[in-house]
Amino acid sequence: STCQNCHGEIFDQFSRSMHSQSFKNPLVRASFFNILLPRAKKDPALSPEVSGCIACHAPLTYVRTGGVPAPLQSEKNNPGVDCDICHTIQGYTGKQPGGGNYISSPSDRKLGPLHSKNDFHTAYSKLITQSSFCAVCHNRTNRYGLEIISTFSEWKKSKYAAEGIECQDCHMNIKGFLTAGKPVFASGKVAQGTLINPQPREKLFTHRFPGAHSKTQVTGAIKLKLTARQFRLRPGQEMMIYIDVDNSRSGHKLPTGSAELRLLYLDLHAEINGKTIPIAASSLTRERFDIAGKGEFDSTTLGRNIPQGSRIYRAVCIDADGKQTLFSYDARKILFDNRLEANEVRREFYTFIVPKNVGSTFTLTAGLNYLRYPDALADKLSIKRAEPVELARVSTTVTLMNGK
Repeated sequence: STCQNCHGEIFDQFSRSMHSQSFKNPLVRASFFNILLPRAKKDPALSPEVSGCIACHAPLTYVRTGGVPAPLQSEKNNPGVDCDICHTIQGYTGKQPGGGNYISSPSDRKLGPLHSKNDFHTAYSKLITQSSFCAVCHNRTNRYGLEIISTFSEWKKSKYAAEGIECQDCHMNIKGFLTAGKPVFASGKVAQGTLINPQPREKLFTHRFPGAHSKTQVTGAIKLKLTARQFRLRPGQEMMIYIDVDNSRSGHKLPTGSAELRLLYLDLHAEINGKTIPIAASSLTRERFDIAGKGEFDSTTLGRNIPQGSRIYRAVCIDADGKQTLFSYDARKILFDNRLEANEVRREFYTFIVPKNVGSTFTLTAGLNYLRYPDALADKLSIKRAEPVELARVSTTVTLMNGK
C-alpha cells in the first residue's frame, strides 16, 4: 500500500495477480494449516517443507521469522509475494536458485530493471531481469530429492533459453507470450501522481504475471489445429481426425509448476442433430497408463471435472507405498509424465464412425482446458473444486457425400 501511493498502475496490476494471493489461496492455506503443520509437529523431517512453503508463499514472514510459523501467518491479510520482497532480493544461496533460497536485503533502495540517474530510491539489478530470479521459487526439490517444481529446469532445456528469452519476456509483457518471436511491452511512466516527474519509458513490465494459473491473457498462448479426413466420406464410415496441440510459444512444459497437481485435458466431440457426442481417445494400454493419459488411480482422483474420452496431460507422483499422492512433500517418484514439452507441437490421432442418421454436415470441436488441482484434493481439503480454464478451442465443419 505504501508503493501504491506513487505506483498506482503497477499496484493495480499486482493486486490482480496470483502473487498477491499466494498465501490467501484457499488451497495453499488448507494444505498448509490442516495437513502439513499438524504432521510436521509429529515428524521433524517435514520442517524443511514447512519452511519452503513459507519462503515462497509468505516471503515477508519468512524473512522476519527465519521460516518459523508465526501467528501472523494465520491472518487473512498476510502479505503474499509483496512488492518489497522481489525488489529487495540481491541474490541466492548455493550454486543454483530454487526452493526459496533468495537473499533479501531490505533497505530504502529498491532493486529494479531500469537504469536512471535521478531516481531517489532505486538501484539497477541485472538479476531481476533474468530467469534465475524467478527460479528461486519456481524450481523446488522436495525432501526426497525429487524435483517437484521444475519450471526453471524446463526453461533451461528450451530453445528460449538458448535464444536469451527470459521468463520476464513472456510473463511480464502485455500479451503473456511472444509475438513474432518477440515480447510486446507497455510504455509510459513507472509512477503517477507524484511531484517527482519520472521520465517516460519505452519498456514497462506488467505486474499481472499472465499465465494459465492466473486465468489472464491466456488466449493465443497455445493453439489447436483440427484436421478431419473428409474425402468421399459417407454416413456409417470411419473417419480419421488429428489435432495438433501447439505449445511452441511456451518456454516450459504445459502444465508446469506443482507436478503433483496440475493437469490439462483435450476434449474432442461431434455436434450432430443437436446432440454432443464425445470422441474418445484410444484405449490402447501403455503400461499402467493408457494413451489418453488415464491410469489406475483416476477413479478416486479426478472426479467429474474431466469429460469422458478426454486426453490428459499431467505428471503422476507416487508416495513410498506406490500410491498416487497430491502432496509434494510425500512424492518419492514421478511415475508417469506426458506433459507437453517446451516448444513442442504434439499431434493426437482419433478415429470416429460417422452415425448413419447424420445429415449432410456436422461439426467437430476440440477444446484444451487447464485444471489447477483435481476434485479429490478439493474434497479432502473441504475447499471449492477448481474451475477449468479454457486455453484454446477450435471447430471445423465436416461435409458428407450425398447418396451411395
